[in-house]
Amino acid sequence: MTPAESRAGRARLLIAIGFAVAWFALLGERPLFNPDEGRYAEIPREMLVSGDWLVPRLNNLVYIEKPPLQYWATAASYALFGTNVWAARFYTGLCGFATVLVTAWVARRLWGNAAAWRAAIMLASTLAVSVMSQQLTLDMSLTFFTTLTLGAFCLAQVAPAGHRRRLMWLAWASAAAAFMTKGLVSLVLPALTLGAYSLLFRDWKPWRHLSLITGLLLFALIAAPWCVLMQRHVPQFFDFFFVREHFQRFLTRIEDRYQPAWFFLPVLAAGVLPWLLPAARALATGWRRVKSHAGFDPRALLWVWSIIVLVFFSASDSKLIPYILPLFPALALLMASGDEAALRRDLRRTIVGVMAAGVLLVIAAAMLPHFLHDPARAAFFVRLRLPILAMGLLGIAGGWLARGRAEPTAVLGITAYLCFYVLLASARVVAPLYSGAALAAEAIPAIMPGTTLYR
Repeated sequence: MTPAESRAGRARLLIAIGFAVAWFALLGERPLFNPDEGRYAEIPREMLVSGDWLVPRLNNLVYIEKPPLQYWATAASYALFGTNVWAARFYTGLCGFATVLVTAWVARRLWGNAAAWRAAIMLASTLAVSVMSQQLTLDMSLTFFTTLTLGAFCLAQVAPAGHRRRLMWLAWASAAAAFMTKGLVSLVLPALTLGAYSLLFRDWKPWRHLSLITGLLLFALIAAPWCVLMQRHVPQFFDFFFVREHFQRFLTRIEDRYQPAWFFLPVLAAGVLPWLLPAARALATGWRRVKSHAGFDPRALLWVWSIIVLVFFSASDSKLIPYILPLFPALALLMASGDEAALRRDLRRTIVGVMAAGVLLVIAAAMLPHFLHDPARAAFFVRLRLPILAMGLLGIAGGWLARGRAEPTAVLGITAYLCFYVLLASARVVAPLYSGAALAAEAIPAIMPGTTLYR
């Protein structure tokens, strides 16, 4: 190893350590926001207090909209670290961090160290992953397990027979964990992706490498026991969980979350920042098969996955912003493994965009009071002037430092991550508008002794 390579290795290690420390340090910096964070923190608390780890309950009422894996993990976090905000978000943060590691692992096995480093930086510094890894919902944990399923499947197709079987078992096990996180979407998305890939690229060989019998058995061993036990304890379980929470939620407006079909396009564009140009190129060209792949082409499958996730949730009558989170790891892999000359051109333009965004943020910080017309909210939002100014200056400085570099990915990624870190850290100033923590603290002294309190 040359001295230059040694210095580069140490720099990467320091960046990784700093990223990990900052990632977990931020988890408890703001109170839980309404409504999802309070809900997904309370269910595991009641599970831990009651000792009933089978039937999820919210305010002591049976709550079977989602499977229990995240509730179990969060309850275990409470047992280890105490019942607090940091512990409530720990599992979500861990899943986000692990998703970055899995993405890097897959990139390294398929395309080498440079692609792995690039994919990890790009994914960790996207707005969607940075924010949702700090938000207590089920979507980040679902993303981790679907990414592990997708990555293990891709690696299995290019692995020797013995190793292929173990990788496919890993894919089936992670798909079962995804089911235990959010239900049937864990099977629907991979099945649609493999079917569309085979039809589009006339490659049916992966179907022979599914380890279907042993894989389904493994899936059933992990996922079926809870479903069977739930049906025994709650007779309405199958009808509510499978029919209402899957088919009716997808096909009807029962949840009153209808948005137009194009809803996720701006969500995707904002969520992939600052890597908008490389992402657009990856989606526009990822369908082109690599000539060296006479058979299975992992880039083609990753592209199909990204399109399937986007189209599937766009077709649903129930839409929420985090639903398309599972496509971001695949998109990071497509960006990191694409044509390097084209990527360098996109990154040079991204530098200009980051600096321009920094200038706009500085201007926005100066003019913020002029945009605040609601007196009740203005007192909170005006305190964001300093964080917005800091983000603007970081964008300008980071873009300037990235200029002229042959590989500006790290500088751009660190810049974006620091900006999003400032954004998340400053969210506490608007917390009274979106969290009931302050109200609860004031109400607790007035509660009569013996009253059951749900936090």
